[in-house]
Amino acid sequence: MRNSQGFLEFLLFSLMENRPRYGYEIIKEIEDKSEGYLQPGQGTVYGALERLEEEGRIEEVDVDNANEDSNRQYYGLTRAGREELERLRDRCEEEINPVDRILGVMYIYRFLAGKEKFEILLDEIGEEFFDQ
Repeated sequence: MRNSQGFLEFLLFSLMENRPRYGYEIIKEIEDKSEGYLQPGQGTVYGALERLEEEGRIEEVDVDNANEDSNRQYYGLTRAGREELERLRDRCEEEINPVDRILGVMYIYRFLAGKEKFEILLDEIGEEFFDQ
């Protein structure tokens, strides 16, 4: 996904696919799942939620177990939101070819492991696949 708005929508829709969520919960879930690599700002997430609600792709929903004293607004996907999630999933499959996936994993490994370990990995890949 080349545009960041599409990526954010994909994350939001994916997190709301199985159950309604509230804004801060979404922010923390993204941070936790990315191990701190992605840290979306509150303005970014809440702005996107507001826009998606105006577009009719998400809606505010009542949640039975929500604390009555809480001002949390829970959002769930509408039919249009579910259709958009499927479209975005299909788009990911089309746009992210196997080579891009491998390079993406390598980039993330370099970021997490550091340059020295990354160079060791490259040497091992070279020996395994190219030095025959």
